[in-house]
Amino acid sequence: MSMKLAVGYRRRFLSALCSIGLGLLTSSAVQGQQSNATVRVLPDVSRVIVEGNCTPATVWSFLDSYASIVGLANRVERFTLIDEGGNETPARKIAPGQFDSPKPVARFRYEVSLKPPLMASDSAMVSWIKDDRGLLMLADILPLSFRRDSNGSNAIIRFTLPSQWRVYSSEIAKGQNEFEVRDAGQAVFAVGSQLRTSQISESGMLFNLVTDGEWAFADSEALELAGKVLKAHREVFGTMPASQASFILFPFPQAVGPSQWSAETRRSTVTVLMGKLPSKVGALAQLSTPVTHEFFHLWVPNALALDGDYDWFYEGFTVYQAAQTATQLGMLTFPEFLNSIARAYDASKTEADRRSLVEASTRRFTIGRTSVYSKSQVVAFLYDLRLRSVSHNKKSLADLYRRLIREHSAMGDNSRTAKTNDGTDAVIRELSAEIGSEDFVRLFIRSPVSINLPAELAPFGLKVETVGLRSRIAIDEKIGKQQRDLLRQLGYNDATRGPRSK
Repeated sequence: MSMKLAVGYRRRFLSALCSIGLGLLTSSAVQGQQSNATVRVLPDVSRVIVEGNCTPATVWSFLDSYASIVGLANRVERFTLIDEGGNETPARKIAPGQFDSPKPVARFRYEVSLKPPLMASDSAMVSWIKDDRGLLMLADILPLSFRRDSNGSNAIIRFTLPSQWRVYSSEIAKGQNEFEVRDAGQAVFAVGSQLRTSQISESGMLFNLVTDGEWAFADSEALELAGKVLKAHREVFGTMPASQASFILFPFPQAVGPSQWSAETRRSTVTVLMGKLPSKVGALAQLSTPVTHEFFHLWVPNALALDGDYDWFYEGFTVYQAAQTATQLGMLTFPEFLNSIARAYDASKTEADRRSLVEASTRRFTIGRTSVYSKSQVVAFLYDLRLRSVSHNKKSLADLYRRLIREHSAMGDNSRTAKTNDGTDAVIRELSAEIGSEDFVRLFIRSPVSINLPAELAPFGLKVETVGLRSRIAIDEKIGKQQRDLLRQLGYNDATRGPRSK
């Protein structure tokens, strides 16, 4: 999966965040007021100053780790609380990013250092500012101790920016540099002095591109690619996930190789950081990989009312489905599609093989995320093949996604649907219902299994060969009509015959 690291380890901590909002209120107006904050951007020192108020509290905490990124709370400095009389009240630091006060206080002020992370691949997942651009994610800027207002109102946040700087977000714009925030844990803002924006409308959804820097392709070409992928995903799900969404495309804030990229999706915002290939064809091909995968997350898991550690599905199965979409759109050839399965099969032969997918998903940070998601990708391929076969090509994995959206939707721009249903239980139930049996789930998802790929693929006219230390999936010379018809649905072209066994 190239530089695609830590995509999808999002959301678990997000429900702990409260809405926040605009400006400072006077001390006499704290009680009963909407939570609010002002974020002042200081690009010359890669820092923001945050001031605001929320429900009075005695304990204040900041996010310290996200996915494999640790030490985030160390960036919070000069944390100060302000009492009703406008006087500063002592805040005792009890741990990095952990403060308490002797009595409940609502107003606060502090600074956050936002130098880019050391690992380039982390830069799509945390806040940073460098030179003339930055990404601001409220999840790691605002206190975790916040709670939503009792009246359930959205919050307001305001940015104070240097001259010539602008801010863009999927959040509801209320005025200049002012936004109504629905969920602070998933709010993402692009800031910078040279940002460009453009938009398209696809299937009723307004889609905004926010970018900076020079690319080998034009902004219109990136939007055209986005539109094709969104349309293809809509055909899978049967509906769009929101009325509007944003795509932030930035260069890395660190020096990286031209073929590297990192990405993440939060709510209705897709963020992609990418190196710069000099060829337009190569650059668009590189962009298509994160776009196809990350756009899928606008629906799964973001539009599902499901919770828990079911990354084995919403990451691993998504890798497979995104590859299928890319094949149908001509971004991948069928041989390349099969090669991606073969690579995933080789990568899965690790610790993940000794655990069920469900257990491996909960331990992904210790046994290796790549192996967990790679095994899930192979399992998704096997499920899709079996479902197509037993239904005589009348069903595919796409039907499962439509079923999930129909049965477990949390869609709607202002939806506050609590994600209380366990994702693994719900997905396993729907997987079994769609294929009409619990056998597949019991064998490949709930139980530890070392996949015998040659035996599993043989009934479908596919053959696994070993070339050196690598596996290769080829079309069997003795392929039958039923097998050929099934593989055609996956992108097999008789004219090229795909990879063949010899």
